[in-house]
Amino acid sequence: MRSLKVRSLVAIAAMAVISVATSSAHAGFPALNVQWKLDGSTVLNDLPTGFPNGMGGYRYVGGHSVGFVSMSYSLLGNPDPMISGNFTLENFSLAAVEVELLVTLPITPSVSAPSILTGSVAVGMTADEDGGTLTVLPGIAFWQALIDGTAVGGGTDLLSGLLLTRPGLGSLNSSGGFVQLPGPEAVGEIGILVTFSLTAGEQMSFTSVFNVVPAPGGLVLFALVTVVLGPRRRGR
Repeated sequence: MRSLKVRSLVAIAAMAVISVATSSAHAGFPALNVQWKLDGSTVLNDLPTGFPNGMGGYRYVGGHSVGFVSMSYSLLGNPDPMISGNFTLENFSLAAVEVELLVTLPITPSVSAPSILTGSVAVGMTADEDGGTLTVLPGIAFWQALIDGTAVGGGTDLLSGLLLTRPGLGSLNSSGGFVQLPGPEAVGEIGILVTFSLTAGEQMSFTSVFNVVPAPGGLVLFALVTVVLGPRRRGR
C-alpha cells in the first residue's frame, strides 16, 4: 500500500463526510459557477459567495471531496471580464480518475467584436514513491478558453496532449499561454474548461488567467498615421 495514501486516509475520509465550502446561491456578484465532473459524472455544481477584493473584482473560495478524491479552489472574477486563480486536486483513491473542471462567469457590459484575448495556465503534478502520470488525450487541450459557452479556438487551446509522468517520487510541471489574440463578441459569459486524467496517489494543481477586452479602435488609427507620416525625428 502506498505510504502517501496511508498518511492521508484519515484526513481525506473526514472530508468525504462533509463537503468543503460548497455553497448554494448567493449574494456575491457576479455569480461565478464552478462545475466538477469526476469520471464523467457531475459531483459539484458550486455557486460560491463572492467577496469584493477592493479592486473591482470578487474573490471566490471553495472545494469538495468524493471518497478519497478532493478538490479546492481560490478564484478571482471580474465582470470586465476576467477569471484567474488556482485549483488543487488530490487523488488518494485506488484508481486513476478522469477530471473535468468548468468555470463560468457572467459579464457586464458585453464586449463587442473584435475582442482581444489573453490567457495562460501553469500546471504541476507531484507523484508518490510509486510514480504517477497526469495526462490529456492526444488532440484534447488541458485548458480551453470559452466565450458564451463555446470554445474559442484559434490558438487559445493550451497544452493539448499534455503528458507529465514520473517513475518515482517527485514533481513535474508545464505551462502555456497566449497574448492579445483576436476573439469574437462576448455577450453573456466567459469561462475556462480544464480536462485531464490523474493516476492513484498523486496530487496536482494549476493556476490560470483568462482576460477579454474590447479591441482598441484607436490603435488602428494610430497605426495608419504612423505608416503615412513615418517616425518623427527630434530636432538637433
